[in-house]
Amino acid sequence: MSRITLISSDGHVAAHMGDYRPYLESRYHEDFDAFLIDYRKYGVVTTDSTNIMNRLDPDVAAEWQEKVTNTGRLDASWDPARRVAELDREGIAAEVLFQEFATPFLMSSPTHAATLQVAQPTDDQLSAGYRAYNRWVSDFCAYAPHRWAPMAAISLHDVDAAVTEIEAVKEMGFSGIALPALPGDDRPYQPQYDRVWAALQDNDLVVNIHVAIGSALPSYTKAPTLTSARAMVGADIFTSVRNLLPSLIFGGVLERFPRLRIVFTETHSDWVLGALQRMDHSYDRSDLRRDIREVVPMRPSEYWRRQCYLGSSLFSRAEVAARHRIGLDKMMIGIDFPHSEGAWRFGTREYVKATFGAEHVPPADARKMFGTNAAAVFGFDLPALDALAEKIGIDEADALTPPSVQPTYRGDLDRPLIGA
Repeated sequence: MSRITLISSDGHVAAHMGDYRPYLESRYHEDFDAFLIDYRKYGVVTTDSTNIMNRLDPDVAAEWQEKVTNTGRLDASWDPARRVAELDREGIAAEVLFQEFATPFLMSSPTHAATLQVAQPTDDQLSAGYRAYNRWVSDFCAYAPHRWAPMAAISLHDVDAAVTEIEAVKEMGFSGIALPALPGDDRPYQPQYDRVWAALQDNDLVVNIHVAIGSALPSYTKAPTLTSARAMVGADIFTSVRNLLPSLIFGGVLERFPRLRIVFTETHSDWVLGALQRMDHSYDRSDLRRDIREVVPMRPSEYWRRQCYLGSSLFSRAEVAARHRIGLDKMMIGIDFPHSEGAWRFGTREYVKATFGAEHVPPADARKMFGTNAAAVFGFDLPALDALAEKIGIDEADALTPPSVQPTYRGDLDRPLIGA
């Protein structure tokens, strides 16, 4: 029996807010203690019942409460032993880890903060909170280091401090960073950020652009309803991170830093088709002046092929079907534990069958998207994970067989492709 070595390109962890205190530099303790008083009253994490009730229909939220919250599955957000148990339960060999939206001095999840105008930390507090998170997650990952590739939380408000932290997290064993929103109207190609790109390239750290982390969050005050505001925020957070690709290419960042690796995570996968076609058309056949070649000597799609990847959380069935058009060597499955939209909510095996199985994906293709692509990008020890998968992995033949009845899950399963 052959089993899947499944590496999730998208998972989130966070300490209980008060547990970050020992990881904060002492000069922030007084501010943090004051923050905790308000946090106990108003703080909301993505997976909290308050946020779930605001995001999901009442019957779905009640099911979440019964099957997830009440059973203690969310303890895996902060307890590494429980996290390993949840990974084993789902047949997941390893994960790429991002911060949950609950680092020190952050009061709320991003969509909640954007729609309700929750106060934001100062730049200095934000950076200190990120440093504390990085040191906490380093301890978290020490429980089973072969199973996790952590992405460091970084602030770019102070480039010198950012470079120092990049070098520090490399020493701590991180595999990359979660690119944050740039300050104000800054753009990634501006000269002041070249030191950041150089430090990431020299330290062989992935630049991971995750939805809702990699761009500033819009505000929709006075929207007709909270759900209406969330719908508008939800649309913006996807388009804003996708729009970083033209800046990185046409701004010359990927030309100047050819060993930099970029991963777009939880941005979906299909958008790349049209984006690259349009950028190539602009480069080849539009009225754009030919001196663009002084900044970008290659076609945009060539930079993509050389340096970019997709943390495909969550796969739709249509994206799996279009894998060769999108890029079989670029796509990496993401399960998005413990978020409510994640594939694990329906059962990872069942979700895989409803996508890969339903599309009759051959094993050679599936193995790339399940694990070998991610192992190469993030540096996982694939032979060690293969051995682990033989104990906890999902049976490959079963996973690649269509379900007896195709499910109709709400969410990403039946999301249609964006037209090229």
